Amino acid sequence: MKFSKSLLALCAIAALAPLATAQKGATPVDLGTLGGSSSYATAINSGDITVGAGNVFSDAVQHGFYTNSLGYIQDIGSLIGVYGNSAATGVSTQGVVVGTSDQIIDTSGDIATHAFYYQSSRTGLQDVGTNGGTLSYASAIQNAIVVGYATVADDVAYCAFYWTKTKGMTNLSTLAADSCNDGYNSYAYGMNSKGVAVGSSDSTDGTTHAAAWNLKTKVIYDLGTLGGSLAQLNAVNSSNMMVGFSSLPGDSQIDATANTGLTLVDIGNLGGSYAASTAVNDSGTVVGFSNITGDTDVHAFVWTQGGGMVDLNTLLPAGSAFTELSAANGIAADGTIVGVGISAIDGQPHAFAW
Repeated sequence: MKFSKSLLALCAIAALAPLATAQKGATPVDLGTLGGSSSYATAINSGDITVGAGNVFSDAVQHGFYTNSLGYIQDIGSLIGVYGNSAATGVSTQGVVVGTSDQIIDTSGDIATHAFYYQSSRTGLQDVGTNGGTLSYASAIQNAIVVGYATVADDVAYCAFYWTKTKGMTNLSTLAADSCNDGYNSYAYGMNSKGVAVGSSDSTDGTTHAAAWNLKTKVIYDLGTLGGSLAQLNAVNSSNMMVGFSSLPGDSQIDATANTGLTLVDIGNLGGSYAASTAVNDSGTVVGFSNITGDTDVHAFVWTQGGGMVDLNTLLPAGSAFTELSAANGIAADGTIVGVGISAIDGQPHAFAW
């Protein structure tokens, strides 16, 4: 496998202060940037702390951020200082932030991406380490447990993991039952407060299936696909409702999914050939993004059992700070949605909270 030695941005990113503080209201709030042109939000906790990343230094690098008690975004830097890249991807109920950052891995100054754990500005970013390889990514955190994925020795494969400050990193298995040592990959992207992690894993039939793990027993569950060769789960709520995406037979169509059992349920798309659910709260409200008809653009959506899938752009009021909402990436218990949209001020991608 060949790996990049610099952090890859999650999406196109990120001005010295935000345009407004986050607040609940009839219109999405622009969370601003970190001095560069763009930003995006990835997650929100029950206390309305939003995390994400934004460009800094004339877009030379991007840094992770979290929103402080006043709603303003705070730069958390990187593991190698102001000139390194980072992105915050998850935040716990207690406000602990996790994500990925550039890290120097040898005496030659080579850089690779490592997962980090950020508790406060006093302690700074803590390197979570790897599974024996050179790369690691943190996806989510609950009850001081971090989940993500990292390369194993010789970088032969990625392996899903969970991590704690006391016990360090523990590998999770793949659907090939090989703990990633034989080249099969697994990835953990989300978890709930009950110790259930979700993600994907390579299968012995050559396809990638949606997967879930019980972190107490380390047992992996195969949720398969919707008939195609690829499926992935991105988040799970406290009722074990799991959301993600899957390809359909022939792999020309990928739809968003949401299910409460171990069988994927297709919740559709906004008319295009690709859609994905990214987050779900404990009320069962799902958010995500989808190509629109003709695959001409990507729009954020919200889905409920009773109302189905709704394009968030159809709900934008006149005079909104955004001309378009491109992706919804997180949703809080109270229904606040965070993600990325196109700013009405400069036409650049900015993080939003609504």
